[in-house]
Amino acid sequence: MKLLAILFLCSRLLTSFTQEDQPQEIDCNDEDVFKAVDAALKKHNDGSKSGNQFVLYRITEVTKTVRHGIEHFNNHTGHSHLFALKEVKRAQRQVVSGWNYEVTYLIQQTSCSKENFKFLTRHCKALANGVTDECTDLAYVDPQLRIASFSQKCQILSGEDFTMGCPGCPIEIPANSPNLKDALTHSITNLNAENNATFYFKIDIVHRATSQVVAGMKYFIEFTARETTCSKESNKELTESCEINKHGEMLRCTADVYVVPWENKIESTVKCQSPGKKPLRPCMYKARPREAGAEPTSENMAS
Repeated sequence: MKLLAILFLCSRLLTSFTQEDQPQEIDCNDEDVFKAVDAALKKHNDGSKSGNQFVLYRITEVTKTVRHGIEHFNNHTGHSHLFALKEVKRAQRQVVSGWNYEVTYLIQQTSCSKENFKFLTRHCKALANGVTDECTDLAYVDPQLRIASFSQKCQILSGEDFTMGCPGCPIEIPANSPNLKDALTHSITNLNAENNATFYFKIDIVHRATSQVVAGMKYFIEFTARETTCSKESNKELTESCEINKHGEMLRCTADVYVVPWENKIESTVKCQSPGKKPLRPCMYKARPREAGAEPTSENMAS
């Protein structure tokens, strides 16, 4: 006897921006869900030669694979913000000694920066003008339901912060991005170390910044630096307590900064110009790797 009713148990199926710790359940009365379930079961049951009819009980493996894929993307890319699931586009499964999965889905940039959030939470909201990537994951799930092997390929589809269709190209990033902190610190240290001004300069305004994924990260920054009240004669270095002198000299600067975090390496080239004057010569400055726990000094910071 054919089964006339379909029993559908809504599971932890990720269909929108969800967080690992707070998955969002699908509405069991969703018409699109019933249409998809009905079509899938009809096709399967029509081709069955056993006479038995099947019902959909629970979707778990694809959910697990997508969640693993998003975690992999967030942990292994140079994006400054975490990404969350936007939409699952298609999924295929092959039964072997376990299961092979091929899943294609969209992810979108959220409001959560990696500096402030280690993983997605309910506070991470999709950015309307954020980046959208399309990812295709290949995964093998063994009979114990463990993801034994995994590979991922993603490409940028849209987003104002990224150059569309050009992975690896420079992208605009917010002037207040926390990822710029080290690059800006190194740039102003470079400037103060190389010029012969009596007073230290301090960054006043960041006008524009881009980042580029290379063998590390490359930043291009445009900023205005102003003279402070701290003289080099009385102070060993620029500190937070050094206030900007509103009547002091102002410099308009550009900086190219190359950062390799895993080598503790940072290099910068800074070019500055006083309004109405000729550009100052470029300042080259490097940070060499130092032993863990060692304090930075002029010897291991400059070459």
